[in-house]
Amino acid sequence: MTVWIIEPHDPLIFRDGRPFNSTPGASARSLPFPFPSTIAGGFRTQAGLDQNGVFQTSKTNIDYVKSISIKGPFLVELDGESKITNWLLPAPQDAMLLLEISPADKTNVKIKKLVPIDLPNEAFTDLDSCPTTLLLVGMLSPPTNPTKPYSQAPKFWYWCKLAEWLLEAKDIDELTVSQLGHNGPQEEIRTHVKIDPENQTANAKEGLLFQTRGLEFIHAKEGFSESKRLAIALETEVDITSGLAPLAGERRLVAWNKSSQEFPFPQLLPSIAEKISQTGACRVILLTPGYFENICNPTYLLKGTELIKPELKAVAVARPQVISGWDFAQNSAKPTRRLAPAGTVFFLKFEPQSDKEAIKKWVESIWLNSVSDDQQSRLDGFGIAILGTWSGKNEQMQMEVER
Repeated sequence: MTVWIIEPHDPLIFRDGRPFNSTPGASARSLPFPFPSTIAGGFRTQAGLDQNGVFQTSKTNIDYVKSISIKGPFLVELDGESKITNWLLPAPQDAMLLLEISPADKTNVKIKKLVPIDLPNEAFTDLDSCPTTLLLVGMLSPPTNPTKPYSQAPKFWYWCKLAEWLLEAKDIDELTVSQLGHNGPQEEIRTHVKIDPENQTANAKEGLLFQTRGLEFIHAKEGFSESKRLAIALETEVDITSGLAPLAGERRLVAWNKSSQEFPFPQLLPSIAEKISQTGACRVILLTPGYFENICNPTYLLKGTELIKPELKAVAVARPQVISGWDFAQNSAKPTRRLAPAGTVFFLKFEPQSDKEAIKKWVESIWLNSVSDDQQSRLDGFGIAILGTWSGKNEQMQMEVER
């Protein structure tokens, strides 16, 4: 397996599907981070080029490139030599950040873990609408100084911090936000005007002035005293030619470079597998958005093996993302789908008598692989999963009593 780095030379636009026309106020907006299919499509385009740099449209070539498996995209920080210094992964949905002291202090936060809890007698939910009986996910106890969730919580966590969370999710009383991660690429707004092709001057006709909102792959601290280079990383078995190529909206240029580095994630696998086999329960965290026909019944994830079969106990999930696109092979629009966002957490439990070695093998089969329902989504990189520990116990929420 080879890690490839995609470093943009211009702000990139990963379209969010909103109309972009001459209507006043319309602008081409970018998603905060690309969908796996966008990066997979860019890589497959490079893999399908002939010696003259022309993509071959034969059915054989199209079937071949669609069969290429992609793991990613992931956000990385680069040094001056374009080497990866830090990996950043989506923030897990079972961690809630709260302001530590007051709204005026935005440097320190506290983290409250979210776990499956028994439903209090006085509470009602719509969980009965799910085909299976799922538990509510929430905090075990209210914070000592109640505040609203931190509105500027980092969208991406450093791998070292996420690894600690995977090994043991626990409440953290005080943490500096910058140590946890950041929000990734920054939005960059450009105003454009149509250029007359005959004289190469600006065309001042009405409706020909427009804006684009792209992603500048840098992370600048407050005051721009220090900035970090960002890029996109993926892993695959196929080789392509390194160099410049267009990607995403407006075909802006990126550099494709093969990295000599490897994913750091497998180093954590032995410790995680051992703990999960002992407790007979785990958390499955999505590193990329995943496709599931029913979020309450992820069929591929729950199919298990002959020896073990995991049971879904709860899900921590945010609002779904909607994706469509264009199918170049069929020359038609792709059907609209709803995705579970990256960071979604599935709480799974095995039967008490399950074989520990079988659990370890199951963990290894899921680790850093896609758990989406259909085969093509798995090849595209939707639903790349990693695992964390969980006690497997239904917790009891502590209730405050009015006096």
